[in-house]
Amino acid sequence: MTIPFQFGLPQIILIIIGLAGLWLFIRAALALIRGHEIHELKERAVDYDANGNPRRRWRHRLHWKSGLGGVLLVAIAVSLLWLTFLVQTYMGLTGDIKVAQIHATPVANIPHLMSVELVLYDQNGNVSSDKTFIVQGDEWMLQGDILKFPTWMNILGIHSGFKLTRLEGRYNNPQTESTAQHTVIVLNGGDDNFFTTVQEQAWTSPFVDSAYGSSTFLRADQHIYNIYVSQDALHPEPAR
Repeated sequence: MTIPFQFGLPQIILIIIGLAGLWLFIRAALALIRGHEIHELKERAVDYDANGNPRRRWRHRLHWKSGLGGVLLVAIAVSLLWLTFLVQTYMGLTGDIKVAQIHATPVANIPHLMSVELVLYDQNGNVSSDKTFIVQGDEWMLQGDILKFPTWMNILGIHSGFKLTRLEGRYNNPQTESTAQHTVIVLNGGDDNFFTTVQEQAWTSPFVDSAYGSSTFLRADQHIYNIYVSQDALHPEPAR
């Protein structure tokens, strides 16, 4: 199971913006508190006459100018914090990772048979495997395990965990699918104990939203497809 950690210059900039927002928020809160205390002291000073006798009961009063300035600082701080979390969440949800490339070609004059070249990539984008398989069927299907984390972990730069586990063949005709022989090629050792254990406990864990299988399939049409994993699924895109 691969659990990428996506952290770079964009995240550093967002952290700086978030800290600036937090600093403004604290400063605004302190300014409001100090301003309130100062105005209380001023109010107390004018509540007594020259002989030291109280003229009227002291009451709280906060000048609107200082209050408005504090509210504006709080609004700016909250906006910066909100922007930081929003942008990082968007970056996390759109941070697709290229995990494989597939080139499937039908075998000439032999129905329901194809040659599938499968290139696997590690989390750094380097080729880890390049093999060609003879697969029975009209479509190729790539399967994998997904370990989906909560959004707050995506904000911290932690991408959903994934592992490609199988390459299979599919038939266009459902009747053929139910009776013909299938090709199943295990990748990366298949489902491991780690995924199985997490899957059993995922629904009650605060650190895992869900653990499940995901698959994508297309017809063998001689085109080359890149396979990406998002935060919640596998999906293909034509290679450019």
